[in-house]
Amino acid sequence: MLIFGYLKEFDFYYRKLLEYTSYEVSNESDHLNKFTYQLKSSKELVQLREKYKLETIAGKTDEINQLKNLTRWLNSRHPHGNVAPPKVCNALAVLEQSDDKQVPMNCYVLATVLNEIFLSLGFQSRRVHCRSYDAYDLDSHVVTAVYLRTLGKWVFFDPSWSCFITDDIGAMLSLEEFRDRISNNLPVWVNGEPVETEWSQFYKGYMAKNMFWFYCPIDSEYDNGILHEGNKQKYALLLPEKFMPLELKENDNFQYTICRNPRDFWIPPKASDFNDLISTINSEK
Repeated sequence: MLIFGYLKEFDFYYRKLLEYTSYEVSNESDHLNKFTYQLKSSKELVQLREKYKLETIAGKTDEINQLKNLTRWLNSRHPHGNVAPPKVCNALAVLEQSDDKQVPMNCYVLATVLNEIFLSLGFQSRRVHCRSYDAYDLDSHVVTAVYLRTLGKWVFFDPSWSCFITDDIGAMLSLEEFRDRISNNLPVWVNGEPVETEWSQFYKGYMAKNMFWFYCPIDSEYDNGILHEGNKQKYALLLPEKFMPLELKENDNFQYTICRNPRDFWIPPKASDFNDLISTINSEK
């Protein structure tokens, strides 16, 4: 019996996720909070926010609905497409292409742009690469994780299909919670909808195979991606117990720090990272 219907490859990856999902979890952390998030007062982020009136698009509502509005807006301009990324991959350069018409982009580009959009409004967010355990699986997925201050947790938005994930009572989930519930066969809803469809089955199966390990830039900032020639960006990797991706052994230019404990990888932003946002909120009262 296939868990994900006709998608045999998803079923296989899902069973591998169940088998090898454990981390080396301990009470002590070996990693300090070294993640950084560019402030919204940075020149490029100010330009992005003002040019596309992102505060208006986000709306005067709670932070969850603001993030949903921004994700839908990006998807309306750039639906997902399996196309090569542009040579210049930052929000201003990408969005300029869709000023007059829709332009499809791949998941890496969309997650990069959404991350910069979130940063421009003062949210602490990351571009997160979701990977399979199979080094020869050429397909992977990229999404945007953002820290919700009101919930005190990370959640993620997928700009490729303008979606997010909740549990069966409608609470938004982080990638780690999504991964845990899938591996323990607990219910999850796509976009908070309790109705199971062919699309929701596909998406959950697709993400199951791509949530074996994760990596993201340590410094989340504008125009800082893997497409840059000579890029020296450092990454943090979250790897299951005793697992080492084969491609890391074959890439000397990839600088990384390994986390085996999810608490190290998903550590909340430092309190000082909220100062820029708090001062902005106070000035708007």
